[in-house]
Amino acid sequence: MEIKRILIVGDSGRGKSTLAKKLSEKLNIKHHSTDDFFWKVKFTVATDKATSIRNISKIYDQESWIVEGSTRSLIQEGIEKSDQIIHLVHPSLISQFWTLFKRKLKRNEETWMNLFGLYKHLIMKRFKFGEQKGKISLDEMLEPFIQKIVKLKSFKEIDDFLFKQ
Repeated sequence: MEIKRILIVGDSGRGKSTLAKKLSEKLNIKHHSTDDFFWKVKFTVATDKATSIRNISKIYDQESWIVEGSTRSLIQEGIEKSDQIIHLVHPSLISQFWTLFKRKLKRNEETWMNLFGLYKHLIMKRFKFGEQKGKISLDEMLEPFIQKIVKLKSFKEIDDFLFKQ
């Protein structure tokens, strides 16, 4: 089976966007970020949920796509419609924080307050505190689709995967 619909999910700062861009170039398939559907103004003002879902659904209805992101409401349909799911994970929360810190210094696309807000969100999500309590985890969402998942746990594994494509 030819893989034409690829969903890249996983931890913030793991390289979803970078991998999507590289796969897009290599496979000649347009890539999209869930961030572009979620944010009206990047990292500050969110688009309403129904509009975001409706807009990204148009992408999922296409013959080929690469979508990357971690917003659960925006990846649900992609999980079901994808030919392949690439799941990128950090080995630890400390590793993730360090990667996000280095990304902040390198890109300077977000404020320090945004970064600390993201850190708080990640802690809440990891340990299911506050608004995250009782929510389905990404692993639970992916479980029924295990046969089409490629799980990559290091930057070396990501590079090796990309080399084989």
